[in-house]
Amino acid sequence: MKRLMLPLALLFALHGTAWAQDAAANKVMDCARANIPQALTIKEFDLTAVDRVGGTRALKGRIYAIRENNLLRAMIKMVAPADLARSSFLLREGKGNDDMWIYLPALDRVRRITGASTSGPLFGTDISYSDVKQMENAFSGGDVHLEKTDTLQNRPMNVLRLIPDKHEDSRYSLVRGWIDQKTCVPLQVDFYEGSEVRKRLLGDAADIKQDNGHWYLAKAKMTDLKDGTHTVLSITGVTSDDRLSSRYFSSQTFSTAE
Repeated sequence: MKRLMLPLALLFALHGTAWAQDAAANKVMDCARANIPQALTIKEFDLTAVDRVGGTRALKGRIYAIRENNLLRAMIKMVAPADLARSSFLLREGKGNDDMWIYLPALDRVRRITGASTSGPLFGTDISYSDVKQMENAFSGGDVHLEKTDTLQNRPMNVLRLIPDKHEDSRYSLVRGWIDQKTCVPLQVDFYEGSEVRKRLLGDAADIKQDNGHWYLAKAKMTDLKDGTHTVLSITGVTSDDRLSSRYFSSQTFSTAE
């Protein structure tokens, strides 16, 4: 996810196979994992991308995700606008490298995303292809530590710190997340390039919701602090469903799965 995480039921919750070097960090991550169902459908999400001069672009889509041998499989299917309808993105997390594919109806072909292309924008938003994993699976692929406790929005937080593994070829030097102690939902995630925060994912505690015993963040904003752009993400219609078809998560069939 792994409930983006997250961030957003899928896009903003913590999950992952990261090895934490201290028991306190493991405890926080275990609490976050308890928020994640085995399979999840987000019936609709909205993205509003805002450029540096205030121009906006509205997008809608659906998300499907499962855990398979504790590894994330996530598929995003766009519904609107018309020029993006049926465009799809598939992420299959690996124990080493991850596999990513995109389908664009205008080209009528599936393309694998590799190398520097993983830093490209997802459907023209402030979220890159590689950010999808870090948002869904924010503290995997590196060593995680409980850095400190803190207060955010008058709520007690655990602050986790991730140094990405070198083999991940991550654009980020550091990922730091503020995890709500009551719900184990991240309210802020900072993505560093060098010593500077390049992107910030921020939610409001008022948007923490609960569905079938699972806590999630229903709305958040990803800001590119360097470019001065941002994307607001909102979710409606969350469903846990262990019967999701494997067609959603195969590189051979995800582009046509409905």
